[in-house]
Amino acid sequence: MKGLKTTLLLLAMFGSHVASAQITNYFEKFRPAKRWSVGIQLSPTHTMSDADDFRPGFAFGAHVKYSVGQSFGIKINGNIGTLNGSRLEQDISGNGKNGRWADNPDNEETFNLGNQAPTEDSYFFKNNFKDLNVTTHFTLGNISFLRPLRKFQLYLFTGFGVIWSDVKGQYETTADAEEAYDFWGDDYFTPEYDANGNFTNAISNYKGNNFTVPFGVGVKRNLGKMLDLGIEYKNHYTRSDNIDAFSFPIWRNRVFDFYGLLSVQASIKLGGKDGIDDHYDWLNPVESIYTTLDSLEGIKEQVKLLLLDSDDDGVADKFDKEPNTEKNAWVWGGGQTADIDLDGVPDHKDAEPYSERGAIVDADGIMVDIDNDDVPDYRDEDTKTQAGAIVNPRTGTAINIGGACCDCEDVILPSIVFDNGSSRIKPEFYGTLYNVAEKMKACPDLNVMAAGYAVRSKSGSQLAFKRANAIIDYLNANYNIPRDRFSLDTDGAAPEGTEYSTRRIDLSKVR
Repeated sequence: MKGLKTTLLLLAMFGSHVASAQITNYFEKFRPAKRWSVGIQLSPTHTMSDADDFRPGFAFGAHVKYSVGQSFGIKINGNIGTLNGSRLEQDISGNGKNGRWADNPDNEETFNLGNQAPTEDSYFFKNNFKDLNVTTHFTLGNISFLRPLRKFQLYLFTGFGVIWSDVKGQYETTADAEEAYDFWGDDYFTPEYDANGNFTNAISNYKGNNFTVPFGVGVKRNLGKMLDLGIEYKNHYTRSDNIDAFSFPIWRNRVFDFYGLLSVQASIKLGGKDGIDDHYDWLNPVESIYTTLDSLEGIKEQVKLLLLDSDDDGVADKFDKEPNTEKNAWVWGGGQTADIDLDGVPDHKDAEPYSERGAIVDADGIMVDIDNDDVPDYRDEDTKTQAGAIVNPRTGTAINIGGACCDCEDVILPSIVFDNGSSRIKPEFYGTLYNVAEKMKACPDLNVMAAGYAVRSKSGSQLAFKRANAIIDYLNANYNIPRDRFSLDTDGAAPEGTEYSTRRIDLSKVR
């Protein structure tokens, strides 16, 4: 059993050590660490379209990222720049002079502005674009079980976005332009002429927006508490054949265009709280756990602290709110000395641990009663009653029966008070009735009237009658006072404004 307790104690202390002693390495990093980063990027651009000869463009943009966790984040990215391309060289687009109709590739008729044979024409375009996209990022390498967190991170991403294009396409040679315009006409080209009216070029235009699906890969470097630098390649699938303004209905013309950005990015890390400079992207909770496991000496010290109980009250000092209680004192769960009646005397020293609330007590916790009438002084209205006197158990004042021992002429008898709706004699009046019985025995000719008051109602009169008979029955049964020495008066109305007027039976001498 002792071994089990020790094991549980060690487990508890390990949890405490991880949660508190190493708080700067573990749990605290999950909450106040930085989550936000903002930055800018500069990006060479290129297109993969029907005019995909490499003609670099350039874009400038900004981004905002929110890190949900160490490996997952959401990023908003926007760019403004240019996309360029041409069909001047032989390449994978298959630019050529021999084409077939897109809706009937088996037709023997061909035309000389095609997209198949590896020969070139002089078409080129420039797209002044803007784009905006939202991507989800998954970071690789920042959760490691076998090595510390490195300064470099690789991440993948994908998402969705939109591109706004303003494209102008044309030809470098007049011959190519004239050939294209003669074939496609005004449906696809706007002709240009010089001052003499000679044809000079065929212009293709597109202005609009299209849905995009960005995806790619990036790598970044941690340069401290505030700055990250990175390189990111992002390809955009556009679901459009318009970013190059070359969308003629010819066989093997690309249906969907792509464009890519190779971005150099700088990001500032924001959002730290309580002086914490770490960012979620660069936290490794697994590493902090292994650091804790290696620190066995720290765990031993925590165990010692948990077992330490300086005052030997059963509550460890780590949790003891009163670590210096007296030897063998009774204590509450928090280690405070127990004092149930709140009289200032600890229960282990209190001879009367359940004294009345607010009572004055002596050094042993006993309620002070100077006249020994069993009524504590704090509510005793007469602290100097004579020894043996009958007193009111609530106020401590003496109850005077009246008359001397053998004076049977000038007799004053008390009233007996009942609880509301009850005809049972309360124990505190047993002494009073004892004195009444003794007086009637000493005065054999003394007859007593029992007068009860009630609200004028049948039930009220019945209750007064029962109360008067209860007194007579009590004196007869306990002191052999004959019933014929009593008379009843229970039909009177209760005097107005008199305390206990409907609850008492007045005893008096029959004249």
